[in-house]
Amino acid sequence: MELEALQQIYGEVRALGAQIVVLTPELERYTRALHKKLNLSFDILTDLHLKTAEEFRLVFTLPDYLRGLYKSFGSALDRFHDEPEYRLPIPARYLVDKQGIIRAADVNADYTIRPEPAETLKQLRNLTV
Repeated sequence: MELEALQQIYGEVRALGAQIVVLTPELERYTRALHKKLNLSFDILTDLHLKTAEEFRLVFTLPDYLRGLYKSFGSALDRFHDEPEYRLPIPARYLVDKQGIIRAADVNADYTIRPEPAETLKQLRNLTV
């Protein structure tokens, strides 16, 4: 799981003077239990109504046939995200320097493809050199 992988590199990230912050459209009442269950050391913030994802142009709307499929599996994105349109963010990971400049980005529409934690650490080390 992505959050567990991030937790594994958390200590080294902090040692490099950086921090991990996760942004999700899920409402806090749903992420709170996950945060506690995984004993995460970093924050999970809610991107309410995908406003931040919209700013980065990382939002897509599920087509009707996928909405039905999601609903048949019991997934209620409209309830979890407070989003009646069944919109989702495209997964992305950014490395932002102290001046607020994005120095590295990994964005992939295929949510199953995520950057390896070791790659994120490598990029972070390159920023701090």
